[in-house]
Amino acid sequence: MIRDGYLVSKWALVRRNELVDIPEKLEIHPDFLQQISHAEFESAFREIGAMFRQMYADMADTPQRFGLPLYKVDEYDYFSNQAREARSAPWNLFHLMFCLFACGDFKESVFITDTAEVRKRNKAKKTNYLLEAMCDYGFVFDGMKKYSLSSGDYLEIDYPDNRNIIGILSAVAKKVNNTQLKDVKNCYSNSITFSNAFIAWNYKVLAEDLNTCSLAEGCDYVADKMHDEADREVIFALDEILMKRGCTRKKGDSNEGPSVRYYDKKSSVYDYALTSDAGKLYLELRIRNAEKCLAYLRECPERIAEIFRHSDTGCRNRVNGSCRSGVKYVFEKEEKWHCGCCGAPFKIHPIKEDIPHYLKLWELGSKKPSEC
Repeated sequence: MIRDGYLVSKWALVRRNELVDIPEKLEIHPDFLQQISHAEFESAFREIGAMFRQMYADMADTPQRFGLPLYKVDEYDYFSNQAREARSAPWNLFHLMFCLFACGDFKESVFITDTAEVRKRNKAKKTNYLLEAMCDYGFVFDGMKKYSLSSGDYLEIDYPDNRNIIGILSAVAKKVNNTQLKDVKNCYSNSITFSNAFIAWNYKVLAEDLNTCSLAEGCDYVADKMHDEADREVIFALDEILMKRGCTRKKGDSNEGPSVRYYDKKSSVYDYALTSDAGKLYLELRIRNAEKCLAYLRECPERIAEIFRHSDTGCRNRVNGSCRSGVKYVFEKEEKWHCGCCGAPFKIHPIKEDIPHYLKLWELGSKKPSEC
């Protein structure tokens, strides 16, 4: 349920969906187990994952408690500054937590973080709300007044219910800081946030030593966000085929979720994309000439033909007459139109057994009518 129709409530649930599922068995590198057993580490790691999920759920239900923007759904369009703020605001708490634990160290048994360094790095707004909210989940702070980071030079952080929680948050934050975010200029960009193993609480960060982090470098940038094994399988299968064909793979950073885009040969615009759109997997196909595909649809399952029956209502560029990326065609005696301004014109939830059809359709329709 979207609480009182707030934009940020919807996006809190989308961001929760981007947390990575934790499997039954975890591979944990010995670097993480210097002062803790495998069982204790695994238990606390799962506890943090459950905490993150609950935090997002609570943001959706009571966003004002976290100081999140309370813009109403029906008052702002998708392209407004308010909508843009609402899409990223649910990450604020986790960016702040990352800063807190990346900038601190244990002094004997007490975890102390440098508030000046946190303030320098943190860009989240209304941190007093966020710090107060953290207390509701078991964190205890000492060294500040009224939850203000500027009220002291240092901050003591404790988690009395399970002190392993602090150590694990710190270990993961430091590893991400020293590997994934090393030399990164904008840690708050979409693509960096989607990759950030701390923000996604990605268990794969545990498998390699503290100085090595190779996750989210390939198609797992999207696959890790999926919660259905069939979705992960089709991503890996299609990626293998496209890479063997000589495609170039690049990350995308759309608002709705991470995307892996594939460029055929010297194409300047991606031809295929595997995209997580608000948690649902889509394959995007850059079909420029749909008319060339229509006869082949008789050999395809009905679910593929259905995306050609669909017709977009329009886009800003089409309304003002400046759209040059749309695809127009006649199918089953009706004129259809697909927008291609913000993505490839044709999108479908991919199924592994249909991959040969997707590839054939792109081959048939890859050229514009004027190029045929």
